[in-house]
Amino acid sequence: MKQAIAKGAAWMLLLRTAERSLGLVSILILARLLVPADFGLVAMAMSVIAFVELGSSFGFELALIQREHPTREHFDTAWTLQIMFGAGCALLTVLLAYPTAWFYGDSRLPIVMFVLGAGWLIQSFENIGVVEFRRQMAFSREFAFLGTKRAIGFTVTLSLALMFQTYWALVAGMIASRLSGVVLSYVLQPFRPRWSLAVYGDLFSFSSWIFVVNLLNFVSNRSSHFIVGRLHGSVALGLYTVGSEIALLPVTDLIAPINRAVFPGYARTAGNPDALRQNFRDVIGLLGVLALPASFGVAAIAGPLVSTMLGDKWVEAVIFVQILALTGAFHAATSNHYSVWLALGKTGVVAFVGAVHVALLLPLMLVLSHFLGVVGIAYAELGATFGTVMMECVMLSRALRLPLRSYLAGLWRPVIAATVMAFIVTLVRHELTQGERVVGSLFQLSVVVPIGIVIYAATLMLVWIVAGRPRGAESLLLERAVQAASALRRNLGWTHS
Repeated sequence: MKQAIAKGAAWMLLLRTAERSLGLVSILILARLLVPADFGLVAMAMSVIAFVELGSSFGFELALIQREHPTREHFDTAWTLQIMFGAGCALLTVLLAYPTAWFYGDSRLPIVMFVLGAGWLIQSFENIGVVEFRRQMAFSREFAFLGTKRAIGFTVTLSLALMFQTYWALVAGMIASRLSGVVLSYVLQPFRPRWSLAVYGDLFSFSSWIFVVNLLNFVSNRSSHFIVGRLHGSVALGLYTVGSEIALLPVTDLIAPINRAVFPGYARTAGNPDALRQNFRDVIGLLGVLALPASFGVAAIAGPLVSTMLGDKWVEAVIFVQILALTGAFHAATSNHYSVWLALGKTGVVAFVGAVHVALLLPLMLVLSHFLGVVGIAYAELGATFGTVMMECVMLSRALRLPLRSYLAGLWRPVIAATVMAFIVTLVRHELTQGERVVGSLFQLSVVVPIGIVIYAATLMLVWIVAGRPRGAESLLLERAVQAASALRRNLGWTHS
């Protein structure tokens, strides 16, 4: 099972690397072809559509994965419900188009929402059979399916942006990706769903809580967009949205793919507490070693990173990147909890955690935005995330009968190493920008990024050795490195005969 999880995580990381490579190229080009207001306009429409999509966010695919032996009726019912809710959401999107334009004060929004709503309806016809890729942990097929969708959307977006330099390029790319997903789902998966509602009650017993969780996640993730867009306009929202995307790169690029791969593995070991507990410890340690330095590093190099990726007109987004990157570090440490709760069938616990986060977030936003403006919104996200993380660590350690000290054992070492790395990187950047010398952003990155990697790796190994070389992510990665080096030596014929 550990090997299957590792292979799945590798495929999902490869997929995310490919997606992010396309995404970075897209951002580098689009940020120069379009203006912040273009991104802000699309973000306004997507904020409302994301709310509408909650009407179909029951997570039926998660119910199919969590169930040990789903029948054909389960798949057919899930597909039927998917279409029914998708049609309802498309209609609601159309009805909300003009009220949304009034709310934000932008007359361009209705037509944008009409088109995006149609795209959502199209996507609802996607073949539910592709869930089998994850259920059977066939992540190479999952890679082919999702990667091709992303590549098509990227090609359409970039082509139209180069030709017309308009926000419609962003909209068209989304529609192309969703349409291609429907076609590919039937090409790559021979399963052919049929119209049925035979077991809808069985699916809803699990998925009703998923709807509540998604509703709470929407409030958590989108409330900042509504507040910033309403009070400060599309330019501020564009800066905040793009800054948030850059800040959360470690979470979206490292954590999300791994979590997507480990959930089926957790579901298979849910009946074996010892195996589930050990798998969780291995995964959480790996997430800490990989994601924490990435989040701390993004915060430390936010200035040159934004200037290099987006250009000087996005410099006001730097402060959002710095604050939200630290928020991402807390997400990195606990996002794997979601997969464990779902594997155990404790969807109500997930909803409770989400409710606590919202209860912390909204008051903080109201108070801090009053005194600090848009920056206060970012600080509110950081504070609410920290409070929720502390609570959930205690809850999960009790649920798994895993002592909190043992849970945190795999995280404190990368925290120390990442902090030392960020401090030294900041000092080096300060030295590079002192005096009369004008050091470009790209040059700064070319210097501090390699330094940061070396400092982090050296500090992590030093702390691990001082701690007595405990079994954890460091030892696992070291073993893999030794195995890879030995294999390389054999392939190159460096071994004695």
